Amino acid sequence: MLMIKNTKFKRIAYSFVIAFVFWFFIKSEEVYSVNLDIPLVARNLQEQKTYKEEVPENVFITLKGSGRSFIWLRVFKNFYKDDFKAVIDLSSITDEYNFELDSYYKKNPEKIVLPRSLDLEFVEVLNPRNIQIKLQRYMVKKVPVKSQIFTLTEPGYIALEGVFIPDSISIGGPEEAVNSIEFVQTNKDTLQNLTSSVENEWLILSPNKLVSYDPKKVTGLINVQPISETIVTGIPVQLVNKPNDINVFVNPATVSLTIVGGLEQITSISPEDIDVIIDFDYWNSEKQFYSPSIKLPEFLIEWKDLSPNNLEILVIKEIN
Repeated sequence: MLMIKNTKFKRIAYSFVIAFVFWFFIKSEEVYSVNLDIPLVARNLQEQKTYKEEVPENVFITLKGSGRSFIWLRVFKNFYKDDFKAVIDLSSITDEYNFELDSYYKKNPEKIVLPRSLDLEFVEVLNPRNIQIKLQRYMVKKVPVKSQIFTLTEPGYIALEGVFIPDSISIGGPEEAVNSIEFVQTNKDTLQNLTSSVENEWLILSPNKLVSYDPKKVTGLINVQPISETIVTGIPVQLVNKPNDINVFVNPATVSLTIVGGLEQITSISPEDIDVIIDFDYWNSEKQFYSPSIKLPEFLIEWKDLSPNNLEILVIKEIN
C-alpha cells in the first residue's frame, strides 16, 4: 500500500515539474517591460577638470525584453554588472552642460550599454530626467591633520598633544572645494585609563565627497608621562613698554619658580623658555613693588612658588 502511494506521489511530482517547465518556456518568451537602476558612467572628462557638484551614480530606466532575459539578468546580476551602464560623453564640455537624459539616450541608444547575450532594449529614462554637469579646475594641496582623539589618564599622569605621521596629507578635487578645506580630522576616538604612551593608526575622515585624499590613515603617538615638578632658576625678567628718555631697571633681574608638567618636558626646560614680564605702563612713582606676569610653554600644567614674589622697578632720571 505504501509503495502504491509513493508511486502516485512521484507521478504527480513529475507531472507538476513537466507542466512548470512548459509554462516557464512559454512565459519566458513573452515580452515584458521592467524598470531598474543602472550605473551612470561619465567618459572623456577633459584633463585637469573635475566635477564641481555631485553627479548621480545611477539612472532609473525602463527596459523591454523577453522574460527569459530578465530571469537570466536577475540570476546572474553580478556576472553582467560590467556590461550594464548608461554612458554620457563629456568631451565637448568645458564648464557646464544640462543633459536631457531621455532625449540624449534616444538619440544615442548605443550609450545605453546592455549585455549582448540578452535580448533587451532601452525604452526610456524615468529618473533623473535631466542632470546638470558642472566642471571646475582640478586642484591639489596639502593640509594639516587635526586630532579628534580624546584622552583620559590615570591620576598622576598627563597626555600631551598627539603627533601624527604624516602630519599633513594631500587632497585633490574641484578648486572651490579644495580651497575651502584648511585641515582634515582623524576619526573620533576615546582612550581611557592611560599610564603610558600609545601608538596606533587612525582613519582620516573624508573632507568632502568630491575631494580625494591620500593617505587614508595616519600613525599617531599619544605621549603619556608621569606628572612631576622642578625648580627653574635664573629666569630673566623682561621689562616691556620702557620709555626711551629714562633709565629703568628691575630688581632683581632674575627670578626662580617651580613648574609642573610631564616628566620629559620639565627636564628639558631652560630659563629662557619661561617669560617673566613687568609692564612699565603700570609703574607709579608712589608704588615700589610689582607682581610680574608669567607665561609658560603650552605643554606645562602650571607654575608656583615664584621667588621673589614682588619685583622693584627702579627709575633713574638722567641729570643734564
